[in-house]
Amino acid sequence: MAETTQPTQMTRGAVGAGSGLVPSGGNMLASVRNVTSQPGFQRAMPTIVAALAVVMGLAAYLYMLEPARTTLYASLSEADKAAVVDSLTNSGIEVTLDPVTGDVLVPVGDYHRSRMSLAAQGLPTSAPEGYAALGDIPMGTSRSVETVRLKQAQEIELARSINEISVVQAARVHLALPERSAFVRHQEAPTASVFLQLASGRRLDEGQVEAIVNLVSTSVTGMARENVTIIDQTGRLLSKSLDDPASILTDSQLQYRMRLEGIYRSRIESLVTPIVGPGNVNAQVNIEIDFTRNEVTEERVDPDGTALRSEQNTLDVAANAEARGVPGATANTAPTEAEIADRQAANPGGAGQSENRSSSEVRNYEVSRRVSTTMSPTNRIVKIDAALLLRTQMVTDPETGIAQPQNMSPETLADIERLVSSAIGLNLTRGDNITVTAQPFISTLEGVSVDWFQTDWVENLAKQIVTVLLLAVITLGVIRPLLNRVLVPSGGGAMVGGMTEQEADALESVEVAEGESLEDIKAKLKPKKSNISLEMLDTANTYDDKVAIIRMIVGDEAGRVSNVFKQMMKKELDQKA
Repeated sequence: MAETTQPTQMTRGAVGAGSGLVPSGGNMLASVRNVTSQPGFQRAMPTIVAALAVVMGLAAYLYMLEPARTTLYASLSEADKAAVVDSLTNSGIEVTLDPVTGDVLVPVGDYHRSRMSLAAQGLPTSAPEGYAALGDIPMGTSRSVETVRLKQAQEIELARSINEISVVQAARVHLALPERSAFVRHQEAPTASVFLQLASGRRLDEGQVEAIVNLVSTSVTGMARENVTIIDQTGRLLSKSLDDPASILTDSQLQYRMRLEGIYRSRIESLVTPIVGPGNVNAQVNIEIDFTRNEVTEERVDPDGTALRSEQNTLDVAANAEARGVPGATANTAPTEAEIADRQAANPGGAGQSENRSSSEVRNYEVSRRVSTTMSPTNRIVKIDAALLLRTQMVTDPETGIAQPQNMSPETLADIERLVSSAIGLNLTRGDNITVTAQPFISTLEGVSVDWFQTDWVENLAKQIVTVLLLAVITLGVIRPLLNRVLVPSGGGAMVGGMTEQEADALESVEVAEGESLEDIKAKLKPKKSNISLEMLDTANTYDDKVAIIRMIVGDEAGRVSNVFKQMMKKELDQKA
């Protein structure tokens, strides 16, 4: 009974473990083994492995298909984004946009190539935001940081304004804003520097440079025009230096002077060419121009021309009664003005009264005067210096047949001088001067004579001859002997009809007699061999020489040598027997 009960309990424990009711490490491993050992699982194993392989392959393919990307540009305008995407797509770069932020994304490997390609095309064209960045300043920022951020915003805004010029590709503005001082004498003026990157082959004219200077100077409080400096990418100063002396001509003044001199020169040449012929006149004109601007205001007064402007007359009359009575008494009181007036009315001519009269007269006269303002012209010609050179005509002497120069007559030169003076408006009282000269022109250039053996073609010919000689020496002295040794055997002469000269001579010397067999003719045709005697062994000095002689003897007399060996072997056999 006990024996049957114990196996039953063990079976229950096994069943419990197999059913997973008692989880443990060993039971889990046993369960996995039981599952994997099932026939159904083993039949499905290839399918499961294939499915896992397919999933892993797809994941690897997707990972390899989508390269790592990075942000190329952030916070671009929509127009710049469209231009950048279009340019990169045409360059063969796979570009995408971030669906959340809208930033331009490119593969990591194409990052630097994309930026270089866009920089060559001047993209992106927009500069970063200027005053919009001031809204991002956090609370509690120090005053110095706010000042720097404000200056940076001003620089960015000015750069964006300058970038709108079609010639300018990029611009950077640097402002130097000194701190404000409470003392006026210690206050420093602000300055600015502008760096411009111009398009290839383009340049700014003077009007555009002045416009940029005015734009920057008026955008900053207290900045003067002379404190703005502009340079381009080549380091050339575009803004004019205002501290130059006033006597130095500006570019526009120099261009005006050169243009005026060219007009005068063309007038002289067109006037004199019909007289002396084309190509026979050379004219130069120097004009001194005064670009100083003078303005004079004058006021003149005419003392004779007067007119009454206003007149004023004044008359004052006062009448007073004589003083009477005891001084200081109460009855001696001065009458009032009303009482005096009544008394005068009652007694107009009464005695005992005093009268005071005063009169004044004022007359204002307008004096004639004249105010005049005189402004002198800015481009005033101070002096003209003209020089005219004529070619002397060459006349062939009938006697000698040699061409000789024929000098112009003084009357002709004087006529030409008067014509030129009238054409360009010379004023002798102003100090103008003209010089007319006739000289023979040099029509041909005189070269230096060189000997024939110093010319270039002789030197080249000598080099070629030396090269040919060297090639001939190398070919005949080195290459040909080597070829002869390779192509011709050392033991025989020249080949004639497939035979050497010795074989041909032997064939000619063979005589065929009547009744000779073929073997006899072959024996005659065999070359004669030199006889090697045994005495040569005594004359040989070294062992190698003796071995060589023996080999030659064996080669010539192979039959005799074999007979000798046979006899020697026979003797040894007989002695042993």
